[in-house]
Amino acid sequence: MDVIGERKLAFWPAEEAEQEREILLRVGRPRQRPDNDWEVDIDIIDPEKEWKLPPVWGHDGFGAVISGIIGLSKYIAWYTMRGRLTLPVHGDDLFPEWALLADTSTPPDTAD
Repeated sequence: MDVIGERKLAFWPAEEAEQEREILLRVGRPRQRPDNDWEVDIDIIDPEKEWKLPPVWGHDGFGAVISGIIGLSKYIAWYTMRGRLTLPVHGDDLFPEWALLADTSTPPDTAD
């Protein structure tokens, strides 16, 4: 996969017997299909669970990427039903629909 975006998240299982683990979410580069629509590959790298995700599509490259982000959000809902997801740096809890879009950098200071 030619990756154009990825996000690391920490998964904290609700089961105390399981350890926290880092997962990686990826969105691939859009490519045109023979029917003139576009598709992207999406992937979740988790050392404890093997995911086989189908490509998602859109009417153009941008639409395919947006579909990929939405597609990943639906899959990571699986994690939020079994524990919680946080940003590794800040430890902030995430809702599934924002897991890929969450900014891990420190926001700029605002002038008062």
